[in-house]
Amino acid sequence: MSLNLTIDQGNTAAKMALWEGETLVGLAIEQTLTPGAVESFLAPYLPVAEAMYCSVASRGEEIVAALGNRIPRVTRLTARTPLPIAIDYRTPDTLGTDRIAAAVGGWTLFPGSPLLVVDAGTAVTYDAVSADGRFLGGNIAPGMRMRLEALHRFTARLPHVEVPRDLAYDTFLGYDTPSAMILGAVYGIVGAISYYRAHLPASTKVVMTGGWAAELSKLVDFDVTVDPELVSKGLNRILLYNENN
Repeated sequence: MSLNLTIDQGNTAAKMALWEGETLVGLAIEQTLTPGAVESFLAPYLPVAEAMYCSVASRGEEIVAALGNRIPRVTRLTARTPLPIAIDYRTPDTLGTDRIAAAVGGWTLFPGSPLLVVDAGTAVTYDAVSADGRFLGGNIAPGMRMRLEALHRFTARLPHVEVPRDLAYDTFLGYDTPSAMILGAVYGIVGAISYYRAHLPASTKVVMTGGWAAELSKLVDFDVTVDPELVSKGLNRILLYNENN
């Protein structure tokens, strides 16, 4: 079976994944994605049949051109790309392609189920997919670091606070100013997840991805599926869908 490449270029890092059908066979994360990094990742796996690229961080022409030198068919994901789900969004051309791919990734995990898809990275996105596979819309909010940085920058005396990797506090109430800021950011996101879940159908599956997904998922009182490769899975599913349609 031929190999497919997906590239998810986010705000802080890029993820390259190689797939044989639906099986992940190679993965690399780059803080700065360059044509050289793409070439180095691909070299052991060539030939690769197709590639799907999505980016929220740049226009990406240089990367697409580098892919085109090695891969016969390269697709840059847009809202106009044929998808296995429908997009019910008033301005589809403004919808982030990472949100589209994450929604498709969730639908791949739980076809036929209503979904709440949460991507907790630089920003946090909360998106809903209906049981019949329609992207219903969603919301965008600041991520952990952005919330804490805004509190520091736009107030007179709140300190700069580094985001801890471990959110296992034994309280939801801050006991000093740094913990009050951190827990305010944490439970602002947790509260939003819980609110959206409560206002969606009872059978809704919650799927989370992004750098903060694993930690935040521990703080809600319902089942959550955490999948670090959700966007990559969605991109691969879109590739396979277009191969078969």
